[in-house]
Amino acid sequence: MNARNDVKRPSDQSLDARPVLAAAQRRFAARVDFLVARWLERCATNAEAAQRMLRTDPKPTRELGMGVSPVVSSPHWDESP
Repeated sequence: MNARNDVKRPSDQSLDARPVLAAAQRRFAARVDFLVARWLERCATNAEAAQRMLRTDPKPTRELGMGVSPVVSSPHWDESP
């Protein structure tokens, strides 16, 4: 009969929620850290790609021929209405 007295009843247990909240806070902070790190990695990748694009030859007219411009002018553009 005394063995039943060793079982803790819910009213006997501590209702201190601080350890549970602290663990949840640590999990949340770890998730935020992970998401921010992933976002920063994507930003760095995009910045590197943009720098590579800007480092390429800014004068693509060389490929078209000697001084040939890709823009075609029209004689009608110079006329005023």
